[in-house]
Amino acid sequence: MKKQVFLIVLIALCTGVLFADTVLTAKGIIALKNTEDGYAFTLEELKKMAGTTYVVQDPWMGECFYQGISLIDLLNYVGYPTNAKKIILVCSDKKEFTVTVNDAKLYPIILAYANKGKDLPQNQGGPLKLVFPVTTYPEIEKIYPKENWAWWVIEIRVEM
Repeated sequence: MKKQVFLIVLIALCTGVLFADTVLTAKGIIALKNTEDGYAFTLEELKKMAGTTYVVQDPWMGECFYQGISLIDLLNYVGYPTNAKKIILVCSDKKEFTVTVNDAKLYPIILAYANKGKDLPQNQGGPLKLVFPVTTYPEIEKIYPKENWAWWVIEIRVEM
C-alpha cells in the first residue's frame, strides 16, 4: 500500500514538473499530440521554433519590436487538415478570439513572446499575445480591429 501511495505521489509530482511550464496548448483537429487532448508548448519550445520578428504600431503600446511564432507555423508544427477553417484563441481571462486559417496563411499573424528581445511581462499581455502586422498590412485592421489583439493567450483550437 505504501508503495502505491508513493508511486501516485511521484507521478503527480513529475506530471506537475513536466507541465508546469506550459504556456500554450494546441487543441482541436490536430495530428501531433503530447497530452491526452492536445499539444502543450513551453515558452522555451516556442522560442526554438523558426520565429517571426517585426516592428508594428501596437494600438495599446505604441511602436513595438515583437518576436513570436506565426499562427500558421504553429499549425504546421502540430499538423492540421487542409480544410480547417478557423483558429480559436483562448485567453487566461476566458475571452476567445477567432482568426481564419486563410488569414493566418495570408498574413504573418503571430503569438508574440518578446518585445525588443525581452520576454513579454503579464502587464503587456505576456507571456503570449496575439499580434497583427498592421504596419505592413494596414488592411488587416478592417478584418481584425484593435480589440482583437488578444492578451494572455493560453490555448489555440483548430476547428472546421
